[in-house]
Amino acid sequence: MKVKVGIEGFTIDSAHYTLSSPKDNQLHGHTYTVTVEVEGTVNEENGFVIDFNKLRDIVRDAVMSWDHKFIVPRKDLEEIRFVSPFKVDVRVIDAPYPTVEYIGIEIAKHIFSRVGEGFRVSVKIYEGKDSYTIVEYP
Repeated sequence: MKVKVGIEGFTIDSAHYTLSSPKDNQLHGHTYTVTVEVEGTVNEENGFVIDFNKLRDIVRDAVMSWDHKFIVPRKDLEEIRFVSPFKVDVRVIDAPYPTVEYIGIEIAKHIFSRVGEGFRVSVKIYEGKDSYTIVEYP
């Protein structure tokens, strides 16, 4: 029997641009809200699918790598120049666009790599309050 456990309430504040969207083809930011579910079997030795504390640490690590970053696709990195009196942290994404879909995929991959085989990871990531994507990995 497969059981899902979840953790929610994580946020990411980041800037990006989506040249694929005529309305959003400028630098702008979002507060993303992240919910994660992990599906697996209950370990009979400890009664957990995965310990919530371990899952919380894994998700926090995944989310923090995106928080307060300017998200840039690798293909555009050489074309962007930063001249600023303040710190600019860039998070490179290996995707054609820095959309919530691709960000969700990268977060799901990161979490899966930490929880390991035998689990299925679901990431629901809101871009603002009413728009979201759900990624199931693998």
